[in-house]
Amino acid sequence: MSKNNLNILLTRPLEKSQKLAKDLTPLANNIVITPLFAYQSGKDHSLLKQQVSNIHTIIFISQAAVEYALSVISRDDLRQVKQVIAVGDATKNALHLADIDQVIVPQEHTSEGLLNLIELSNVADMPILIVRGNGGREYLKQQLELRGANIAYNEIYQRCWLNLDQMHTIEQWRKAQINCIVITSNELLMQLNQYVKQHKWLKQCLWIVASARIETNARALGLENVINAQGANNFKIYQAITNSAWSMEVDYDR
Repeated sequence: MSKNNLNILLTRPLEKSQKLAKDLTPLANNIVITPLFAYQSGKDHSLLKQQVSNIHTIIFISQAAVEYALSVISRDDLRQVKQVIAVGDATKNALHLADIDQVIVPQEHTSEGLLNLIELSNVADMPILIVRGNGGREYLKQQLELRGANIAYNEIYQRCWLNLDQMHTIEQWRKAQINCIVITSNELLMQLNQYVKQHKWLKQCLWIVASARIETNARALGLENVINAQGANNFKIYQAITNSAWSMEVDYDR
């Protein structure tokens, strides 16, 4: 895809979008950052230190989960846990920045990938803590409980959806001639769908998504130009855009 006609929309929180924008700059004519949500401490934030002292395995579901956890517990607290598991590379790298080196990461950066780990195959009576944001899938917890594990959650952070003027926001995207949208979570996809339903030109854009599950849900919403980057880290997204052969023109009058 030519840099001359690629205009990318990023909707993650500001700091994460800025870092991604820096990496994607060589590929794009223009990059627009419109954060749809921000993070803040979750309801279980203060409970983490006590929980960590009583577990065998801790699973971090996102980079934000690591960052909020490390505001409560130390690397020494984490080193007392027998198994530290991260859902993907960005989450692992956040742990490495805190000098937590022994981190297990699945090949597929999803709940299904986590469940395929040898380290989670024999978990009968094992106390496991899942550190995540508010809400999300229950699949990982349910499957580990079927294997006999004792599962606890810590919702260490929560997403706060921003109250944007929808018509003004859409007009900004139209003027920027957005034709590529990056989506790294199913929650972001559902939030953006509120915009897509009323503005058909957004359906014509190239959608870069982070997993097969998001791809399936995107296609179910009527989005046809969807590419699975197979990961939410910046390098995977960069690769997916670089390898894309998409060349469709967007009709911004629709």
